[in-house]
Amino acid sequence: MNLFLIPRKSLATVTVLLFMLGLSASSAFSEREHPGQVIPYKEEEKPRITKEDVAKFAEEYIRKNSTEGVFKYLDKNTEKYLGLMLDKVHKDKLSPTKTDEYFVCADFKGKDGNTYDLDFFVQGTNKDNLRVDKASIAVHKMNGKENYTWNYNKKKDLWEKKAILIEKEYPEPTKREHPGYP
Repeated sequence: MNLFLIPRKSLATVTVLLFMLGLSASSAFSEREHPGQVIPYKEEEKPRITKEDVAKFAEEYIRKNSTEGVFKYLDKNTEKYLGLMLDKVHKDKLSPTKTDEYFVCADFKGKDGNTYDLDFFVQGTNKDNLRVDKASIAVHKMNGKENYTWNYNKKKDLWEKKAILIEKEYPEPTKREHPGYP
């Protein structure tokens, strides 16, 4: 048996296989939209939600949940229902707070003569499935006076409500050295 024949046969077989693999690989790589262009993997794009989408949804939500133009809301602080008429949604204050959640601030005129600023959050992955987190609706201001502020928590990477402490006026206590002694 000639030892040089085996490597030649193996070499010929390997060459034919590489040639065939090269043809099939080159045809797969050559299918491009334009010459020299790499076709990226196209992931199905989600429709992007804009601030305008959120503002329109908020206005529509309030309109749909109003009777004769009056939006009823149970104020958690006073435990009274408020009859509110939408004045405007602050489009300049709309902002994403986390993935698929948006902050909304809206001004209302109350049937009681007061003005109200309500905060709430709109959630959803696209403009067709937006919804309001009803538990998050809160009276931020009444007649311009804040009930709370917003504070960014860097550790938790989220915005948190911070209550405004109201100091009650107490009469100045009589100064005594010890309790019960004049």
